[in-house]
Amino acid sequence: MREEATAEEARGAKESGLVLTGYVDGTYMYNFGPGNATNPLNFPTDTVPKGDMNLSALWLRLEKPLARENNAEAGFQFGVMLGEDAGYYASAGTATQPTGPDSNSLYVGEAFAKFWVPDAQLELWVGKFQAVIGYETVWRPDNPCITFGIADVFMPQDNVGILAIFAPDPLFDIGVGVGNCSGAANDLNSGNTGDECSVFTYMKIRSDKENAVLQPGFYTTPSGTHGSNARIDQDQNFYYAWNVIGDWSPLFAKDKWKLTFDVTGGSGTGDPSVPEAPTTYATGALYSTWYILDPVSLTGRAEYVHTSNNAFTQSSRLSGGDYYDYTLTLGVKITEELVWRGEGRFAWGAELMTPTTSSLWTVATEIYYRF
Repeated sequence: MREEATAEEARGAKESGLVLTGYVDGTYMYNFGPGNATNPLNFPTDTVPKGDMNLSALWLRLEKPLARENNAEAGFQFGVMLGEDAGYYASAGTATQPTGPDSNSLYVGEAFAKFWVPDAQLELWVGKFQAVIGYETVWRPDNPCITFGIADVFMPQDNVGILAIFAPDPLFDIGVGVGNCSGAANDLNSGNTGDECSVFTYMKIRSDKENAVLQPGFYTTPSGTHGSNARIDQDQNFYYAWNVIGDWSPLFAKDKWKLTFDVTGGSGTGDPSVPEAPTTYATGALYSTWYILDPVSLTGRAEYVHTSNNAFTQSSRLSGGDYYDYTLTLGVKITEELVWRGEGRFAWGAELMTPTTSSLWTVATEIYYRF
């Protein structure tokens, strides 16, 4: 939702032509973890001990915008990412593949045509697009915090397929799609099993005063999923995930305060050939953003994750685990395009790190430029 709103602002009045947008994002993170400890729920660049300066991403999107008006229309979106974030998204495997950051990595995040059919109030996407469920995105500047949350790690990454978005009312959308498994860009995918697919759907309900959005979503892979996102590797013969997002800015706050919740859950039947055990999980996240002054914002993120075993967290723990984090992020808009952010984060839980420890302090700073 945040990426969509930003893209709308960047397009401005240029609805009829080609539009190039993007950002460049640099980060520095310092982690106070022991030895060479890493956290399997996060990118290595986000949890590597001591300090690390990253070209997190250069993102470029070329787009022919699509207006939902009275005439049939066609458009497209093509987006590529360079940098260390791209290295992990392009790997479509685990948080440890590739084994080290690579700022030369390339990730094709979007490549799809889109069509508007006014008689049916239907927008159709065909190609590769970002997953339609989940709150945080692959684009760090579009997220409330610099580091990625642990709740969103269980959401799918991207799909190659078809998505039909019905818009019977300006305040209501419903999308239904079918595609390959998340993170798998070919028929064989990373599990070399072939003939796998995913089915996904979401609804977006907006308030008439434009101050609230509710967005439930569902994703399932009836015949299995492999390497299904960039931070954890899932091998489950049958897998589903659900997600509910609520975004609200009270009218009395006049856009100075925004509250968002993100609740997810899911289950998988396991895969004895790997082997990977059947597993279930549930997560909850709460984001609160205050716009203290016109150029200054402060965001708090609190998260909780429960898993039935170690299948997703890849720790040595066989019983259920509980994981938490709290993040505080300060943002300063230097200009409309140039933003600096600073952040502190504390994460804890049973066998959170490898080698095992129960907590991790992280500080981070970031500067990004949109164009």
